[in-house]
Amino acid sequence: MEIQWMNTCSALQDFANVLRCGKCGSKPVSPVRLTNCGHFFCFDCINFATKCVKCDVPIQPKEIKPDHLISNLTQHCDVIGEIIQKRDIWNNAADASNMSLDNTISTVLHTPRKQDHIPMRNINKPNHKGETALHIACLKNNAERVKQLLLAGANPNTKDNAGWTPLQEAISFGYIKICELLLTCGASPDISGRKNRRPLHEAVKLNRIEEAKLLLRHNADREQYDHFGKKPIDYCKSREMRELLMDLPRTPSEKVSNLNQMLDVSTRTCDKFVILASNLKSENQKLLSLVAARQKFKILTTYRPSVTHVIVETNEQNITKSTLDVLFTIIYGSWLLNSEWIQLAADMDEVADVDLEVFEVNGAPICGIPRKARQNVECKNPRLFNNCFFYFTLQTNMTYDVGDVRITKEDLVRLVKEGEGTVLTRKPNPEDLEDMSQLVPFHAANDLCHPLHKCTHYIIYVPGKGEPPIKYNMPHIKTLPLIWLIECIEKFTLVDPAHLGLS
Repeated sequence: MEIQWMNTCSALQDFANVLRCGKCGSKPVSPVRLTNCGHFFCFDCINFATKCVKCDVPIQPKEIKPDHLISNLTQHCDVIGEIIQKRDIWNNAADASNMSLDNTISTVLHTPRKQDHIPMRNINKPNHKGETALHIACLKNNAERVKQLLLAGANPNTKDNAGWTPLQEAISFGYIKICELLLTCGASPDISGRKNRRPLHEAVKLNRIEEAKLLLRHNADREQYDHFGKKPIDYCKSREMRELLMDLPRTPSEKVSNLNQMLDVSTRTCDKFVILASNLKSENQKLLSLVAARQKFKILTTYRPSVTHVIVETNEQNITKSTLDVLFTIIYGSWLLNSEWIQLAADMDEVADVDLEVFEVNGAPICGIPRKARQNVECKNPRLFNNCFFYFTLQTNMTYDVGDVRITKEDLVRLVKEGEGTVLTRKPNPEDLEDMSQLVPFHAANDLCHPLHKCTHYIIYVPGKGEPPIKYNMPHIKTLPLIWLIECIEKFTLVDPAHLGLS
């Protein structure tokens, strides 16, 4: 029997009409909201405007901010339209001037009143505990304040000094309404927190059934492992929770990816640029200096943790060679851009308006790795060497050549530490590592068949003179050559030693 969906079609059409751009009346493309009055439009419809076309309130460019809520809702409308076979929801004529988002979804968020306006400046600034204003509002169970902060552009995926996100705070106290607000407005249901536990881990540990149901409705991954290699189901305390987690998993086609929504937001916003110019041609270096002087951002000559974007030269396939700067870029998850970005930035009034993905380096030299590493950081996942311990048998005053990379022991120590790994000063004894057996490296945790699933300790050497006479090949400790470590970074994964011909 064919389902007609008559009431659903009508309701979906009404909701789509509410979401239309306030100027052109069409589906909002890259929707933005004016923080001074709350009206929303397509980015191109309002980008160069000096006042709101609906209320004539004067606006400044800094008051035009991406509207993640509208973006999410339009995507959900498209998904529902596909399911009920109503694909023309954006084609019907509608009067944009008479639309009101507030009357339709006021139970989720509302347009702020004049007295509710929250300035964007420092909205995500942490206090001495690493807590943002959103953290504090969640801890106080102040749902109205949470709404205002989210609408004003607060990042729902920030972490405090203990690694807790606003969502995890709300779950721990059982504030279900705030959990729903955060998830609706872009909080990742799979973001890792303290001890690599995800929000679903916390909900299960505290036996919060409703919070767990909410997370699963937002496609939380029940197969993720924490610091100790445990899934959420391993913390079950009740039969009801176990039955909930043992439901058949959703297929990928059924998921609406909060991850992609969050990444889409991150690619469109950039409040601060600190540029590292790495081996640029002289003409590009000069042009970059001019752009930096006009746009007022910094250019560094060596990699530091403050670097946000690294500019390199690439070949016709948008591939760059591996260098020490590139390795640090991958470890940190910074943007790796080709030098064509400089040419466009020179013609832009506001460099933050440039779509960075257009200029992202495709390979360094492995295709897709710069983007993979960047997304790992944007998703707040642990870094590559989380729960890994390294001992180097290398000489301190030597420089080693691995492919195109020239590297010292000091460089390797920095790379490992910035990858959240631990550098050992004494060679580990396999018999002394029993207490570490519960640890699981994050980037091998989700694959029980991965040969390094339980391997936490690595002894790194250079073949030839000084090579260790005894090499370990045990589940929890292995002795591997330096080339293995470099390949791990270049491929942003813990490489199976067998892929390098190592037994």
